[in-house]
Amino acid sequence: MGASRRSPGVAQLATDTRARRLRGLDHPVAPATALPPISWHGPALLPGDAGGSETCVQARCGLMEVNGRDAGVPRRLGLEVASVAAGILAAQAHMAADLAADRGLPRPDLRTSVLQAGLVLLSHYFVVATGLGDAVPGPPLAAPGPPFRSADGRWFEIETLDAEPWQEFWARLGAGDADLGRGWTVFRWRYERAACSLPPGLHEAVARYPLAELARVAAAAEVSLAPLRAYPDVVADPGPGAGRPLLYAGGGDPAPSPPGDGALPLTGIKVVEATSRIQGPFAGMLLRMLGADVVRIQPPEGDYGRAARCLHRGKDAVRLDLGTAAGRAALVELVMGADAFLHNWRPGKAAEWRLDFADLAPRHRRLVYANTSGWGDRPQAGYLVGTDFLVQAHVGLGHALHPEPAPPFPSRVVLSDLVGGLLGAEGVLAALCRRQRAGGAWEVRSSLLAGAMALQAHVLEDLIDGKEVGRRGGRPVWGPLDRPLETTDGLLAVTVEDDETFERLCRRCHVDPSAGARTTVERRVAEQLAAGTAAGWEDRLNGSGIAAAAVCTDLAEVAADPRLSHLFEPVGIGGVAPKAPWTFA
Repeated sequence: MGASRRSPGVAQLATDTRARRLRGLDHPVAPATALPPISWHGPALLPGDAGGSETCVQARCGLMEVNGRDAGVPRRLGLEVASVAAGILAAQAHMAADLAADRGLPRPDLRTSVLQAGLVLLSHYFVVATGLGDAVPGPPLAAPGPPFRSADGRWFEIETLDAEPWQEFWARLGAGDADLGRGWTVFRWRYERAACSLPPGLHEAVARYPLAELARVAAAAEVSLAPLRAYPDVVADPGPGAGRPLLYAGGGDPAPSPPGDGALPLTGIKVVEATSRIQGPFAGMLLRMLGADVVRIQPPEGDYGRAARCLHRGKDAVRLDLGTAAGRAALVELVMGADAFLHNWRPGKAAEWRLDFADLAPRHRRLVYANTSGWGDRPQAGYLVGTDFLVQAHVGLGHALHPEPAPPFPSRVVLSDLVGGLLGAEGVLAALCRRQRAGGAWEVRSSLLAGAMALQAHVLEDLIDGKEVGRRGGRPVWGPLDRPLETTDGLLAVTVEDDETFERLCRRCHVDPSAGARTTVERRVAEQLAAGTAAGWEDRLNGSGIAAAAVCTDLAEVAADPRLSHLFEPVGIGGVAPKAPWTFA
């Protein structure tokens, strides 16, 4: 049975390890600056933390619902997604509080929870569910979306951001015109819908060719293609150590920053953000939620994706055409008056525009310069577009997400984007802390690749060390009770972390825990649970100290739940999105 209730340990380990790595600490943190504790539910009006687990948080916040959209039923993610995110958020709170104290502000006591982390990861999905509705096009089609399978049995992902390369790739493979148009409409919206289905003709087209030929055609059409890699390849390269942002020091003025005058820890810090899509805007949104004044550079054609605009809430906007000398000059002027500059331009663009760290740091001797890229400094940056699903395929993330015999496919939840955004904000905070104490300009480099590796670092480390718990070969091992369970009116998630809890669950379900093999007994428990309601079982089991939660099947219902609704706020484009994932203790 998967050991999901060890997730507070996963979250707290992520907090401790990240804070010490990023702050350059090689000794325990002093009690006066103790790392903030992580709860399961935070300010939600839910049972105490005795009723919490990673699995139940995934059920309540909607992660299971989003992850299962292609399958038509909520599906648990085999990784401790919300717990790892909570650990990073807690480390951010620690650094932000340190920075506030160093700048002469009252030191805030910021707390986060696994539930708040899970909610904020789904920000743009909540906007679609509660505000945009049919504004996001694309009816379901007859066949699954990516990944695709070649004639020699290799699974792979493809990516392009434009319709023309998409059409050329499929035309070269002999797909019909009708399939191309219908498929593109759905394919391009999969980042906002977390779902993708395609015409069968596209799968039939690639099934005629071996992977090597498909890669050649993709390169000719300027479409990125990435095979799904297995864990032995991932352990060898890039390895679990790749999951953190990198900091580089430059020269500069050692004078400290002037203090702010507000309650939030980043009050008085100014950030200029020139980003698009999800990773970069998500990082900027987190900095804004901590109190920074964020100015985003909006291109003349507007933002990518209506739902992703929720990641810009609270930011000021300046529309500039960076393709012109005048637009770049205006950007430099803004950056010279800021503490931090954040961008996610494609590789080589900053150097081409003479807006790289080496160009700006000599003119701004205390600049924090952050680049949130797709592939970081990996070779793939030269020939693959840096987007979420390609990165998930390359780092073998599907292995940690799904148990046997399910195929190890990437999730439709943009996990690399989201955790990459967390790392981008984390890196900026770490650089601001170091600048405050040591002075100088600092460069931060994070990426989707680093985000994906951070998410599964504990899985890979356990695999390498031979200390797997609840996993085999990196893949989760689940019994009958580890998936969402049928009830009379919906699905129920239950977490059983030890034998004593299992026996208690059996007694609540009137099942003899010794009447047969463990798997047999678990199936009998599931049969008993199927005879009651999800909400009824949630109340009864939580009251007995057994973590249980009704599984969300509609994100709009999460935002309307009176136990959770105070954790959301309206956004200007319509709908609601989660508030900041930290609260003052």
